[in-house]
Amino acid sequence: MKRLTAGFVLILLVGLLGACGSDNQKDGKASAEGKKGDEPVEIKLGVGYATEENLWLIKVASDMAPNYGDKYTLDLQQFRANTDRLNAYRANQIDGGTLGQGASIMSVAQGVDMKVVANIAKESMEEGFNSTFMGLEEAGYKSAADLKGKTIGIPDFKSPSDMWVRSSVRAAGLNPDKDINYAVLPIPAMEEAVRSGKIDVGMFPQPFYDMAKNSGDLDSVFSSKDGVPVEEDFLNLFLNPKFIEENQEAVQALVEDLQFMTQYYLENTVEARQILLDAEFVLAEPKTYLNLTDYHRVTDVSFDREGWNFVQEILLKEGWIEQEIDLDALVDTSFLRN
Repeated sequence: MKRLTAGFVLILLVGLLGACGSDNQKDGKASAEGKKGDEPVEIKLGVGYATEENLWLIKVASDMAPNYGDKYTLDLQQFRANTDRLNAYRANQIDGGTLGQGASIMSVAQGVDMKVVANIAKESMEEGFNSTFMGLEEAGYKSAADLKGKTIGIPDFKSPSDMWVRSSVRAAGLNPDKDINYAVLPIPAMEEAVRSGKIDVGMFPQPFYDMAKNSGDLDSVFSSKDGVPVEEDFLNLFLNPKFIEENQEAVQALVEDLQFMTQYYLENTVEARQILLDAEFVLAEPKTYLNLTDYHRVTDVSFDREGWNFVQEILLKEGWIEQEIDLDALVDTSFLRN
């Protein structure tokens, strides 16, 4: 297992995928051995670099998870971006993983067979941290309306940040294709790019937002919610439908443990983050990491369907998908327990 660093690489929306998943992927053979006798099912998940604390804790503090080692075990495999993760999924190397809702919709629209079974984190209108775009205080940018002719840094095109920029710019009365310039940069490079003048505004998720604010001279210009004013199921757990069919008990146990660990994380946030630091799942400056404002999470790891409908409409308007997908077939709530 590679170490998960604090270098936040946003959960990118899938780029160009093949027209459909491979036959092996459709057959759900990534864990072909399944459960032998009384052996727990190994679930291979592709994960990222940030925002997944409640999921990581199942592996790091497995002695706390009620079902771990009995019904299932986890093999967490780190991927830099969605395209790599989805390619591994389609090549039958993993059973599922973490993915944003937009990426999930785009994947299914391009023929990839999957189901999302639990929410990990949300971008909420009411609670928690929202991904924020920042510029130099001295520039005086107060909103997206001030950014005509300016350059905005995003981690990738057709990503959540790209969607947030385009929606916020449109809401401010500007044309995202004519009035704004874009620069693709890794998240850890955003602060230096803003300070050096390479870009005017950059994308800052946690913990980079808190680190930039603590350094001074940078100010917030707009957030993810300026253009997408609904609760987004920003990051979710997806699995191969065939794997789900063949391992119902293990999947149920995993979702129950995710609910358990989400509640533990919310009730014991500093302690839980310290566990991740001690295990070197997160290599960050402890003071910043232990005290940062987190994204919104819910203990029942449930979904907000209004947000799925809203995001799908944005993807249609942007031309990122050509027609609606069946969200009821994608979002599987059958494993959620109150």
